[in-house]
Amino acid sequence: MSYDALKELAAAGHNFKGANPQQLDAISSLSQEEVALLNSIKARLDAAEDVVSHSNSPLSGAFVW
Repeated sequence: MSYDALKELAAAGHNFKGANPQQLDAISSLSQEEVALLNSIKARLDAAEDVVSHSNSPLSGAFVW
């Protein structure tokens, strides 16, 4: 079974709403190490009390924060 970057990122709570097919292709090509780094950054941002997520904004297209 091959590695599924999108599945791993989604399992960590990343949201791909609004991503176009080219963006999804680029995200899908991330290595395990790159996904682990993004998940680590997201976990730290989620744990920080003074960090406000851009994903709460209706105009956000970011999947990390």
